[in-house]
Amino acid sequence: MFFAISNILMLSCLIYSRGNQSYAEGQLTKAEECYTHGIDSFSPNEASKKALMLCYSNRAATRMSLGKMREALSDCREAIGIDSSFLKAQVRAAK
Repeated sequence: MFFAISNILMLSCLIYSRGNQSYAEGQLTKAEECYTHGIDSFSPNEASKKALMLCYSNRAATRMSLGKMREALSDCREAIGIDSSFLKAQVRAAK
């Protein structure tokens, strides 16, 4: 079981990193796809909550840059639902 969880987290981190790289290169649609794939890859367990929260938050930033404000707000709410003290998602939601 540990091996399976470890592999899932490693894959998720790779997807997250690709999303970050795509965002930094201005490839916003690709970044959005990477974060979405990351979100879809996680199981809702304690081990993956932080990574899931970060994918939602970064997808929100990407969607804001793409002008998809409603979708971005929804992602911010998902991230805040995972960790209500995550300030970055709260700030993005306020924008």
